[in-house]
Amino acid sequence: MTYETGHPGASTGALARSMLCSPAFDVMPMKSVFLALLLLLSAGHVLAAETPELPPSWTAIGVTVGMPYAQAKALLLEAGWVAEAPDNEGDPSFAAHPEVDCGQGWDAICSAGFSRKNEAYGLVLTPTDDGNLRVQGVF
Repeated sequence: MTYETGHPGASTGALARSMLCSPAFDVMPMKSVFLALLLLLSAGHVLAAETPELPPSWTAIGVTVGMPYAQAKALLLEAGWVAEAPDNEGDPSFAAHPEVDCGQGWDAICSAGFSRKNEAYGLVLTPTDDGNLRVQGVF
């Protein structure tokens, strides 16, 4: 099968090659749109993967991701959870919360463990600019 392209006997493959090599057919905008769409979709996937669900027994008493740690700690202690001391030596990272342990470095996280009966969880905490902590997730 041939098509009229100005060249007798040109095939569809030749037509496609001539279009792709043509200065009038610029694929850069399409690549940019594809890349933007790919980044948008992958960012949503990462966000969904990094948003851990809290145990039902914690959400039932009002513990939520993003809340101040002091508030979450008070709710947990009131519900019978026991804060576990970290197994390291030295001064605590936060004097008001000796159960909190923080790593070192630019991407370090803080954590605090809680247990009750046969359950044990760790809270992932994020230090704030004002020296407090916020609940980030659970492990």
